[in-house]
Amino acid sequence: MTDNPVVKENAPSAIATRYSKSGLSWWPVILFLPGRFVFAVVAQGLVAGLFALQGSSDAWRDAAAWWPVYSTITDLLCLLSLIWLTRREGITVLSLFGVSGKPALRELIWTPAYLLAVAPAVVVGNVITQAFYGSGLPPMITIVDLPPVWALYSLIVWPLIWVVAEELVYLGYLLPRVEALSSKTWVAVLVVTFFWGLQHLGIPFIADETYLISRVMAAWAVTGGMTLVFVLWRRRLIPLIGVHYIADLSTAFLAGVLPLLN
Repeated sequence: MTDNPVVKENAPSAIATRYSKSGLSWWPVILFLPGRFVFAVVAQGLVAGLFALQGSSDAWRDAAAWWPVYSTITDLLCLLSLIWLTRREGITVLSLFGVSGKPALRELIWTPAYLLAVAPAVVVGNVITQAFYGSGLPPMITIVDLPPVWALYSLIVWPLIWVVAEELVYLGYLLPRVEALSSKTWVAVLVVTFFWGLQHLGIPFIADETYLISRVMAAWAVTGGMTLVFVLWRRRLIPLIGVHYIADLSTAFLAGVLPLLN
């Protein structure tokens, strides 16, 4: 391990060399860019199918109310994909974290600093959302309607799995590979930010123009900020996972738990 927390085998230069020497195709990387969006829509579709079988008159919207629960399906599909994608390179998913063992735990001490660094992007995202909805909560929060047991699941289980899978996909896997393919960091930042923000259209997918526009614009602001902080601050993934966990824990509380307390 060097002073730089990026594991050498997941550095863009090492990736480019590995792909060149092994003759690996870049198509799996390119096709995986919209992967989480596709998996999110698939997960919502599966749940909508269950509601349709039960006679729901609006199965898609009924399914959307359960997104903090069925989103774990999205995560599992992503993690299975990452296992295959990293194995074809001869590395493991753990390599995408950039650190392992005790150094990984020590990385958590950077979480407060990263929280402050990402805060301006979060503020911009909130301003965008408020421009569309004022003081009201956006639909991805208000649409959630979960029984108590599943509300607890959304608070305890969903955020933990979600933030690990999401950071691994976009910052651990896609960013350094798009950078290796393009040979330009700024291209990788723009591409990853675009697809990372785009995935939020499917979390959940609600056929409402105002929602879709505000959702993706706010997401682009936040994911762009997170990607820039990651690149500029020595590519520490663990602290960003900590920041993202705090944010999603708040979302889970607002969407699933708070309504049960009122």
